[in-house]
Amino acid sequence: MGHVFARLAGHGLVLTPQWPYTFERPDAASDAVLVTHWRDDGPAQAVVDPADAHGVPGIVDVTPGPDYAFWVIETSAFDTVWPPGWAVESSLAPYCLTGEHDASISVQGPAEITDPDSMIAPGQTVVARRRMGDDVQVLELAYEHDGEPWWQGVYLYPRKNGRVLVFTAQSREPGTTAARHGVEWMLGLV
Repeated sequence: MGHVFARLAGHGLVLTPQWPYTFERPDAASDAVLVTHWRDDGPAQAVVDPADAHGVPGIVDVTPGPDYAFWVIETSAFDTVWPPGWAVESSLAPYCLTGEHDASISVQGPAEITDPDSMIAPGQTVVARRRMGDDVQVLELAYEHDGEPWWQGVYLYPRKNGRVLVFTAQSREPGTTAARHGVEWMLGLV
């Protein structure tokens, strides 16, 4: 099994995929997970249904785990709830979530960010600053990419010793609400 930075836990199971991978929900009404292992000769897939779970060699290991009634993305540094409507990909470490309208949510850190404005890239405009929950600082930014309007939300989630996890959500304009909701769901802010 190749080294992975994230795995899924819940429904009495832990799913540890073969890297590189994608986790997707094949059906919004089901707790089943479609696991794709991206091989040189093409994708290999397996569906893991908590009602009849078993591993598939070379794609995903399935072991006993916590009995949450939902899926949690686990890493060595933090855990978050997997928001509905998003795929988990190994394209960035520790993982990246992808959704409609080229939306993505990525996580970095824990890091020391003394000035949140350091997260603003050239060409981005601040459209909102706020705090949510237990001191989560939020910067909402607008910018243009390939002639289209984009939104980006930078969420600084406090950790120990003055460090933060930086959750960055972004999307083309039509997906702004879904991207905002996805990251806020992960952080327990909705």
